[in-house]
Amino acid sequence: MKQALPNRVIEHIQSAALLLVIIVIFIGPFTMLRGEIDDVIIRAMKDELDRSMKSLKIENMEQPYYLEYSLWDYREWSIEGNFGSIIQSDQDHQRILKVGVRVGSYQLDNSGFIDQDSIYASVLGLHDSVVIEDDYHALRREIWLATDKAYKDALEQLAGKKAYIKNQVQTEEIPDFSKEASVQKIAPHQALKVDLPEWEQLVKDLSVIFRRFPAIYESRVNMRISLLHKYFVNSEGTVFQQPQTLVFLVANASTQAADGMRLKHYIPFYATSLEGMPGERKLAAGIGKMAEELTALTSAPVLDEYIGPVLFTGQAAAELFTQVLAPHLAGGRPPLSNMPQMSTMTDPGKLEQRINRKVLPRNITIIDDPTRTEYNGSLLIGSYAIDDQGVISRPVKLVEKGIQKTLLMSRRPSKKILQSNGHGRGSLMAAPGTQMGNLLISTENGKTYQQLKLELIQMCEEQGIDFGLLVKTVDDPSLTGADEEELALYMSQGTPSESQLTPPVMLYRVDTKDGKEELVRGITFSELTLSDLKYIAAVGDDSYVLHRFVSPGGSLMGGIFMYYASKGQSSMGVPVSIAAPSVLFDELEFKKSAGTRKKPPIMPRPHGMGIYKNKITDYKKPKGGRRPQPKKVLRTIFRRTDLCAEASSNFFATPGTDEKIVFLASFFKSLMKVFAEGSRVVHKAQGAKRLQNSRCAQSAMRHAPPPLGAGGKKTLGGHFIDVLGDRDRFCS
Repeated sequence: MKQALPNRVIEHIQSAALLLVIIVIFIGPFTMLRGEIDDVIIRAMKDELDRSMKSLKIENMEQPYYLEYSLWDYREWSIEGNFGSIIQSDQDHQRILKVGVRVGSYQLDNSGFIDQDSIYASVLGLHDSVVIEDDYHALRREIWLATDKAYKDALEQLAGKKAYIKNQVQTEEIPDFSKEASVQKIAPHQALKVDLPEWEQLVKDLSVIFRRFPAIYESRVNMRISLLHKYFVNSEGTVFQQPQTLVFLVANASTQAADGMRLKHYIPFYATSLEGMPGERKLAAGIGKMAEELTALTSAPVLDEYIGPVLFTGQAAAELFTQVLAPHLAGGRPPLSNMPQMSTMTDPGKLEQRINRKVLPRNITIIDDPTRTEYNGSLLIGSYAIDDQGVISRPVKLVEKGIQKTLLMSRRPSKKILQSNGHGRGSLMAAPGTQMGNLLISTENGKTYQQLKLELIQMCEEQGIDFGLLVKTVDDPSLTGADEEELALYMSQGTPSESQLTPPVMLYRVDTKDGKEELVRGITFSELTLSDLKYIAAVGDDSYVLHRFVSPGGSLMGGIFMYYASKGQSSMGVPVSIAAPSVLFDELEFKKSAGTRKKPPIMPRPHGMGIYKNKITDYKKPKGGRRPQPKKVLRTIFRRTDLCAEASSNFFATPGTDEKIVFLASFFKSLMKVFAEGSRVVHKAQGAKRLQNSRCAQSAMRHAPPPLGAGGKKTLGGHFIDVLGDRDRFCS
C-alpha cells in the first residue's frame, strides 16, 4: 500500500510548481526573445544552406561541393574633430553577407584563379548589404539571391580555370582547399551603449590642443567605436557567432618646414572596450607631446645621406618587423591568372623555401598567438577564437631561436603545408586571406637601452664616423594619409617592395662624443631587405606592443587596403598586435627623401587660433575620491589656455621696443587674470590657500622679465622666452 505524502510536502510542491509557471509565463518570453533574435540569423543561413546543397544545380553542370555563408553585423560610431570643432559625427549600422560557393572538389575547384571577369570577386569576395532587421523571411530572400549569383559565377570561373590549366604544364598537384574539422560555438551577444555627445566633447577637447602650436598647419582627431558580430555557417557543419568590440582614436598633424619639406606625425590609441580607453589627461598628454615633437621637427637639421649603425626602438622596431618580416610569414600560394600583369601583384612570401633554415639571429623566437588577449600586461587587439574560414585559432611557433619552423596558413594549401592553422582572416569588405593575429617576438639575453646605445656609439667609432642614427617612430600611411607617390607604389605593386620601409618620423643623430640625441630629418631608408634581418647585431630586453590595421592578406589586397585606409576607411583592414624588442644594425643605408617640395603658405596662421575660447570650469571630483592638487590644477590651466603660445608669436611680430613693452604689459595683465581664475578653481578644489600665496605664483613672479635696461645680459625677448619655456617647470 502506497504511503500518502505529508501535507507540508504537498504544499511545497504546489508552491514550486506555481513559481515555475510564473517564470515560464513572465520571464520565459524575454529570455527566448533574446535567443530568437540571435537565432534568426543563424537559422535563416542554415535553412537556405541546407536547401541549396540539396537542390542548387543547373542541368549538365556540377553541383556545389562546399557552401558557406558569413554575415557581419557591424555598428560604428565615428567622430572627427579639428582645432576644437566637430567636422563629422555619424552612426552606421549595416549587415554584410558574404557567400562562398565552391564547385568541383577539394582537389580542384573554382578558387585560386583570376581573370578580368573575376578579379573583383577574387580580391573582395562576393558580398552584399542585407536587411538590418531580424526578419527571417527577408534574410532568406537575400541569401537565396546572393547564392544564385555566386553559383553561376563559380561555374564560369571553374570553366575558365580548367581552360587555362590545359595550356599549362602542371609539375605538381596541390589541393585548392583543405579539409578541416567542423566547430560549433555561439558566443554571447554583446550590447554597447555609446553616449555620442560625451565622446564628441572629448574629441573637441583633444583637437583644440593643436591651437597651441602655430607651426602646425593641419590636424585631425578621429575616433571610431565599433561593435561587430560575426555569424558563420558552412556545409561541413561549422556554426559560430563571435562578437568583437574595438575603440580607436588617432590624432595626426602635418606642417611644412621653412625649406618646404612636408612633415607629419601621429599618435594612435586602441582599446577593446570603452572602459579600456585611456583617460582624457593621458590622451591629452600624448597628443601634446606629439605636437611638440612635430613642431621641433620643423627646425631640425637636414641630413642628405647616411651609411652606418642604426638603432630601432619602440614603435619603429615593431613597425620594422611588421613591414619587412610579417608579410613573408603568410603561407599559401598565389592564384593562377591569364593576366600577365597579375604576376607582379601577387608575389608569394619569400620564407616558404626557408623552412628549417636560419632567418633571424639565434636569440630571437616568434610566436603568433590569436588566443591571447594581453602580453606582459599590455593589451592585444588581434585576438579571436575562430578565424573567418571556420577554423579554431591556435598559437603557431613560426621562428625558434632564429630558425624558420612553419608559416601562417589559411585553407589554401601550399606545397609544404596542407592544413590551416587558423589564420584565415577577412575584413568587412574583403575576402579572407592569410594574416597574423598577435605576433609576439621575444629574445634571450637581451640588452638594456643604454647598453644598445653604447654599442651603437662603439660601432660608429670603429667605422670612423661622428654619429649613429636612432629611429624611434616611422610613418604609417594608413593613419597619416598616403600621398600620390605612396598610393601609386601600393596600387602598382600591391605592397611596397621588400627594400622599402616607410620613412622615419622621429629620427635622431647620436653623437659619439657625448651620446647626445639630436632630432634630424630629410632622409629615408634606401635598402632594407628581409635577408638583412639575419644580420641584426644586438637585441633589446624591452618589448613594445604595436596595434594597427593591416591588409586581410594577399599582396594584391595590400594596395586596395592602403588606398581605403588612407581615406579613413580602416574597416577594410584587420586588427593585429605586434610585440617587438629594440634592434641594432651595424650598417644600414639612408638616402635623401624623394618628392617635390612646395613653398610654405605666404602668410602665417591667423592670429587668435591659439586662444582657447572655452571658459575655465571647475573640476569635478574624480571617481577615486581625491580632489585635484593645486599644482595639477595650475598645470591644466596652462594646457587649456594658450596665452603663452599665442603671445610668443605676437611678441616677435610687434615692431619697435616701446610697442613690445606695451604688449608685454598687456600680456602679463591677461596672465594675472588667468592666475586669478586659477586661484578660484584651486580654492574650490582644495578649500585651502589662494593661488597668489602659493609657491607657484611666487615662482612665476620671480621668473617674470625685469624692466627694459635692468641688469643682466639677456635681452627683453630672451627673458620672455624664459617665461614661456619655464611655465611648465615652475608649476611642476
